[in-house]
Amino acid sequence: MWEVVMGAASALTGVALTQFMQGRREAQGRFYDHRREAHMEFIKVFDGYWTAATRHTPYDEGPSPADLDAEGFDALTDRLLSVQVFASKPSHEAADKAVKKLYDFFSSDGKGDQEPLKSAFDDYLRLVRKELGVK
Repeated sequence: MWEVVMGAASALTGVALTQFMQGRREAQGRFYDHRREAHMEFIKVFDGYWTAATRHTPYDEGPSPADLDAEGFDALTDRLLSVQVFASKPSHEAADKAVKKLYDFFSSDGKGDQEPLKSAFDDYLRLVRKELGVK
């Protein structure tokens, strides 16, 4: 009788452990998806602002990049917040630094040196690749 009880307890423990581990893997997968999505959305919006600044000419209608105030970057600020919530601290700090370099580039109406901006963004991408396990 004792063997039957121990066998049943052992089987239940195995099932519970398997379910626990499966739940953990699923949760980690969902968290990975959130991180990946936060980074991808940030990159898309960042690239849109960068492209807008580099393609601006004095003949374009509407405000020049330097005329945009902080509220004009709401979409980028929202995406940066998502990176802060879901990503690692180093990648968030790199994203924040890239945003500051983008603001500097915008204040020059897209005519300033792009190298600091490119360098900061490349640093961010390097950390994202490492964080997400992308080679």
